[in-house]
Amino acid sequence: MFELLIGTSGYDYPEWKGVFYPADLKRKDFLLYYSTVFNALELNNTFYNMPTSERLVSFWERSEGRLNFSVKANRLLTHEISASWKAAADDFKNAVTPLQEKDALSAVLFQFPESFHYTKENRIYLAKLIEDFEGFPVMVEFRHREWVRPSVFEGLEERKAGIVFCDMPRLKNLPDGKTLQTTFVGKNAYIRLHGRNAGAWYAHAPGAQMSITSTHANDAQAAYAHAPGAQMSITSTHANDAQAAYAHDAENNGSARYCYDYSDSELEEFVPVVRQALSEGKRVQMFFNNHPNGNGARNAKKMRELIEKNSALQKLFHLIQKWFSCCLSFEIIIHILSCKERYSW
Repeated sequence: MFELLIGTSGYDYPEWKGVFYPADLKRKDFLLYYSTVFNALELNNTFYNMPTSERLVSFWERSEGRLNFSVKANRLLTHEISASWKAAADDFKNAVTPLQEKDALSAVLFQFPESFHYTKENRIYLAKLIEDFEGFPVMVEFRHREWVRPSVFEGLEERKAGIVFCDMPRLKNLPDGKTLQTTFVGKNAYIRLHGRNAGAWYAHAPGAQMSITSTHANDAQAAYAHAPGAQMSITSTHANDAQAAYAHDAENNGSARYCYDYSDSELEEFVPVVRQALSEGKRVQMFFNNHPNGNGARNAKKMRELIEKNSALQKLFHLIQKWFSCCLSFEIIIHILSCKERYSW
């Protein structure tokens, strides 16, 4: 029995009112409404503030137990690592344990920054970190292409951890779908869609206006070469014209880079990736991090629709195939019986 979890990275966005949430919905009711549409949620506020078990359980209660939660690791474990990281790890584990006990913890997401390079020191730290979280569904996201290599896949699999399949712009240091492959490691196929807003990815100046040159090199499909057990990180330099008007605000935590609206054709690129992972018995988790303007919520709904439509067509195809097979078998039986009557004496 396959399992497909689809949702967004975060949910508490007031600008989603009238786009995803009903215009008159109170903010306190956002989570409950969200849980009636999606079956999974990636919690990102845990990155900025160390969560407590009470806080995380409240998410489960307010969603009436409908959601599976992927909880992003606190910055003290990925971006601001110090000698006392184990204390932070203990605090984080204590916070997520109740969700694990309720079978509502789908992943603990460790998203490392681009500055986290493939060095001996960092490899040792990562190994110790994963070991410290033994028993938890650990997923690791790398933002530097140096980490995308078979030895890393093998190391993660040996430690029962998984790697995140990212969709992001094709830029110098980010994993490039044309030349690098990201394999789904372990029981989970974790897909995180950040958008393809290349022009704003490195623009951090508060109040700066994004100036995007749309090269529209929409060749992600051509770059995608599926091999059994391995999926390519699909990327594109395509940029929506609307993104050029999106100004970065310091309070948005760099959200300008995630301002991107996937087209239906771009979303369809992921259908075979999801189907292959499900056929391999993976638990697929798919989260849209392109939250500005409600794009992530809209894209997540459309993605689910495309997958369900494809699954329905596959079922219809198999039914037709089975029907033809039955008809052929019936014809063969009739033929054999007629031959028997013709040549019997």
